[in-house]
Amino acid sequence: MSSINNSIPQTLTIGLGANTNSPAGSPESTLIIARPVIEKVINEWICSYLNKSRSKVSVDSESVFVWSPLYKTKPIGGPQGQPDFVNAVLVVQGGNFLEVPPSIELARKLLKRFLLIEKDFGRDRSIKSLRWGPRSLDIDLLAWGELQVNSSDLTLPHPHSIQRNFVIIPLAEALKKNPAPPSQIPPQRGWQE
Repeated sequence: MSSINNSIPQTLTIGLGANTNSPAGSPESTLIIARPVIEKVINEWICSYLNKSRSKVSVDSESVFVWSPLYKTKPIGGPQGQPDFVNAVLVVQGGNFLEVPPSIELARKLLKRFLLIEKDFGRDRSIKSLRWGPRSLDIDLLAWGELQVNSSDLTLPHPHSIQRNFVIIPLAEALKKNPAPPSQIPPQRGWQE
């Protein structure tokens, strides 16, 4: 099942986390080193779509990557005693990315590329017996515009993202970097904060 409203500006949100060492080092080092790799993969994915659709790729119109700060969070679920996670969120918007229409096929292609990055950083997804267990790198598609997908390999928006502080807080920080973030108004009588 999918539905799209193309009149609404599209953003892509991605969650990252790690709580064990990878070939790149600590979870913090892993996310720092994975960051430009993820950006490169997304740019290649965008260019691949634009080249296949015969749309012009504009060098002057590069997509905007808005990263949250890194956060340390306690594991949710999974085995007891695992290390804390280091988490971040990436928001992709603007530029050439706006030419890529949200679709299940394109989301799956990007997810496959992310799974390869995870593997390069030491993630072994063949061990399925440990749900929410330790991992060297986890890259999740959280949402893409209003695209809705519910299949065995992909669910968008991510079903638990609004229940998890390790997604919501970094996402809020990334969104605050928008050129026109909402502004808080002074306290109002009758509105308790």
